[in-house]
Amino acid sequence: MDRITKTYITDFLKMQQIKELDESVQFELFSGYSIISKEYGDTFDIFDCIVGGGNDCGIDVLGIIVNDRLISSEEELEDILSISSAIRNTRFIFIQAKTSANFSASEIGNFGVGVCDFFSETPKMKRNEQITDRAKIVDLLISKLPNMKERPECLLYYVTTGKWTNDQTLAGRISVVKDDLMRTGIFKNVNFCPVDADLIQKYYSYTKDSISRTFEFNSRIQLPDIHNVVEAYLGILPLKEYVKLITDEEGGIIKHIFYDNVRDFLGENPVNGEINETLLGSNPDKFVLLNNGVTVVCKELTYVRNTFSISDYQVVNGCQTSHVIYKNKDKENLNNVFLPIKIISSSNEDTINEIIRATNRQTEVLDEQFIALSGFHKKLESFYNTFEGNKRLYYERRSKQYSYQDDVEKVRVVTINTQLKAFASMFCDKPYNASRYYGRLVKDIDDIFSLKHELMPYYTSSFALYKLEYLF
Repeated sequence: MDRITKTYITDFLKMQQIKELDESVQFELFSGYSIISKEYGDTFDIFDCIVGGGNDCGIDVLGIIVNDRLISSEEELEDILSISSAIRNTRFIFIQAKTSANFSASEIGNFGVGVCDFFSETPKMKRNEQITDRAKIVDLLISKLPNMKERPECLLYYVTTGKWTNDQTLAGRISVVKDDLMRTGIFKNVNFCPVDADLIQKYYSYTKDSISRTFEFNSRIQLPDIHNVVEAYLGILPLKEYVKLITDEEGGIIKHIFYDNVRDFLGENPVNGEINETLLGSNPDKFVLLNNGVTVVCKELTYVRNTFSISDYQVVNGCQTSHVIYKNKDKENLNNVFLPIKIISSSNEDTINEIIRATNRQTEVLDEQFIALSGFHKKLESFYNTFEGNKRLYYERRSKQYSYQDDVEKVRVVTINTQLKAFASMFCDKPYNASRYYGRLVKDIDDIFSLKHELMPYYTSSFALYKLEYLF
């Protein structure tokens, strides 16, 4: 293993307070965390995705995303379905990580065979407990195929510490794996990504660096001074410039910039169908008149003439429009199509929350989707900040709030979801429900996150969980 990758792994282990000594397991954890962070916008525990360790179908890490939630049990999926029968944005992420400096055609083939067997009705390979549990999720999902807006995606990542050179034999083996999986009839598409040392280092860097983009913003007006807003602009942006804001260096859509949007991408519904028809119709230039546009909130904004640079930003309204634009980003007739846009620079949390609420109340949004915006969580975050030393924990009101701070050990970060489950288990006598989907758990616990509550029990439950997991 090269020295740079070793340095990255050391940093990862320190941030996660992981004491694993086996180098191959370290590399699996590091690779899994880096890749799933790329595909999933919220904070997660990588150990929830580890399935390797014998009888694992050649799969080291497996992430299953349904309705934009990372799940690891059949019960979590049942809770999601109890809230909404519609299934959308389903993705399976399979990762095999090898410390070898070479890409092996036989290993790639074995990886593909294992993934195919994982989806088989009559599997031939022995399965460990983790693989068996995930297979139950697959069975339930397949039984719900009529409720899916579109079929799932299957993403395979084969990681080594070597250098990918697009060898014809290896590329051919990858093509065979993709064809075999497509023949199952389960997926709308299958993608197989060979990941070498340079690429896995880049993926890990994405988890630590605040996102920033530069684009040309010619047609705009600056809004008058607004309380708690540094500056704000209203204008129209060419779609080719907007695509720069929502795609990463590999051309994929950046999922975590939509976290504050509240409403997930809803897939192929009538509204998104109309947006798509407008873009592909005979008069795509009308798109700027027929679309409400997007709202982008950023922490930092600079510009020179018409060249704008923004960093640490979120698309707080316009998730549906953004995904439809991304889907059509390579169409030639979009070069002269424009999008209405508001760009707001502000670090004031109350102002940001007001913007999110206002821009997401135009259509129905579930109440639990606004849970992060309540005043209780701001108080609880301040309470967490009163502790120091070994008692220090960090309450994450917003996804990846502490991801870009190198001095914060990520194992000490408590998400709203983790807080909910810890409190429900310790003080509401519901440990048997701790694995449930947070939206269902909120509905089952009266008065959770109430401004009338004392804050110490919330912190205490999280600290107990932190200590217990650390000892494990």
